[in-house]
Amino acid sequence: MIILFLILELMFAPQRQEKKVMVITHHEVKVSGYTSLGRFNCDFTRVGEKDTLNLNVPGNHPSLEFEIPISSFSCGNFLLNKDFRSTLKSSEYPCAQVEVKNLYEMKGGLFCHLTVNLVGKTLEFPEMELERGEDNISGKLVLNFDMLDLDPPNKFGGLIKVDDRLDLEFVLGI
Repeated sequence: MIILFLILELMFAPQRQEKKVMVITHHEVKVSGYTSLGRFNCDFTRVGEKDTLNLNVPGNHPSLEFEIPISSFSCGNFLLNKDFRSTLKSSEYPCAQVEVKNLYEMKGGLFCHLTVNLVGKTLEFPEMELERGEDNISGKLVLNFDMLDLDPPNKFGGLIKVDDRLDLEFVLGI
């Protein structure tokens, strides 16, 4: 009787996922977009701070939170840096906040709940799919200026315009 019970339990019990802890060694955020003159890229990297993310742990558990000083983004030259900071209203909102929580595996994929607070707007991505690299996990988002209640910048009386689309990539080194 006990053997029958164990066999039924194994056959009908929900699959248990392996619980893991991922040690995060660095954070990287890349923002890219297009202007009427070509592509621009701005990035931020923080190395040396270690944090952990729990994988496949149901319920309340610590999330990974980090702050990004807008002034720390590098866009390649001081003019682009200044325009990027001005567009993101860095004097009014000097930092962006990122929170990664509920990291889980499902159907061979890796997912999380991502929250981004930028220019005073909180954007939620409850089932963001992540990619596993050899030494990192990453996620990509497509935002537009409307989502942030911003107007795409333009220069020289509209001769240089920025497209409404912004590509964001978050990379967490493991």
